[in-house]
Amino acid sequence: MMIMEAQKDYSFFQKGAKRLERAMKGVPDRVPVYAQMHEFVMKELGVNGKEFYTTPEILVSGTLEICEKYGIDVAFLDYDVYNIEAEALGQRIIYSDSGMPDVDRSRPLIRDRDDLKKIKTPDFDSDGRLPTVVEIYSIYKKLTGIDAAMEFSAPFSLAANIRGIEQLLGDLYDDPEFAKSLFDRLTEEILAPWIQHLKKTFPDAKSIAGNDATASLPIVSPDILREWVIPYILRLRELCGPAVHVPNWVGERYLKNPQEMFDLKLTVCPGFLQGQDPDVEVLGPAVYREYAEKRGVPLILGIGASFLALSQPEDVEKRVKNYIEVGGKNGRFALYLCNLGATTPPENVRAAVNAIGKYGTYE
Repeated sequence: MMIMEAQKDYSFFQKGAKRLERAMKGVPDRVPVYAQMHEFVMKELGVNGKEFYTTPEILVSGTLEICEKYGIDVAFLDYDVYNIEAEALGQRIIYSDSGMPDVDRSRPLIRDRDDLKKIKTPDFDSDGRLPTVVEIYSIYKKLTGIDAAMEFSAPFSLAANIRGIEQLLGDLYDDPEFAKSLFDRLTEEILAPWIQHLKKTFPDAKSIAGNDATASLPIVSPDILREWVIPYILRLRELCGPAVHVPNWVGERYLKNPQEMFDLKLTVCPGFLQGQDPDVEVLGPAVYREYAEKRGVPLILGIGASFLALSQPEDVEKRVKNYIEVGGKNGRFALYLCNLGATTPPENVRAAVNAIGKYGTYE
């Protein structure tokens, strides 16, 4: 097990945070990089899932240590975000020794209309791991001097976790009144109060990102996004402010006109356009760059998790070079490494970071 320095000063990550801030506004000194890497960190530390995801000191110090070790600019805190609100409501969570915990999909919390009564505002100081999340953000700020980019499970993905995705999709067509009640209660009674609690606790936080991978193509259609997903995210923005956004839908490669999906993305994440593999691999980074410039927003491109896990370092370097040269040619650009896992070769992470240093420096 790696020895972590719980009291180490990690304020040097402020430089990376400023680099990302400059990149979103114009041309920084170099393309910034951040990573979704909680499972990779857990493997590097040599701890089991239960210990990692329930011990804030290990999760935060470990993430910072591994980010420093591999030269990641922005120490992005991540964990099993989709489970947090569900667990606080009473959904059973199954922990794994070697991976991320997951909801018990054989026992969904919401099985019928009577179960809607289970959805009530939790005690943020005691229910589930809500206080653990607050402690995670508190330790991060203490060690870095930076407010963490906070996260929550967006309404659709939360509903899918406690209802089951098949049942939820069926509800949209067979019992839309029930589905609306579910989304209304999750939005108004769970997520809005939780986000407001986080804002009160961390008043200087600039980013509150909803994780919503379930609301991606081809799981859902653009029509479902418009009718059942976007209205509840916009309601959260109305209740909790513009720091709330949802950046991580994918699947535009399935559409004849990918710009239809880009338009929907900017509806719930107006501050930047984000794309990731395999969408970017299939469509090419130029499609994203041209749209971002047309709409006047920064661009973030993600190198895919499967690609990083299965490729050779030289192939990783080539892809990073291509994305930077096409996507980042005029600044207002950042790169991120998607969901580094326990099977991601460390040499591929190093290859990506080294390539950013080699090809991503602006004159």
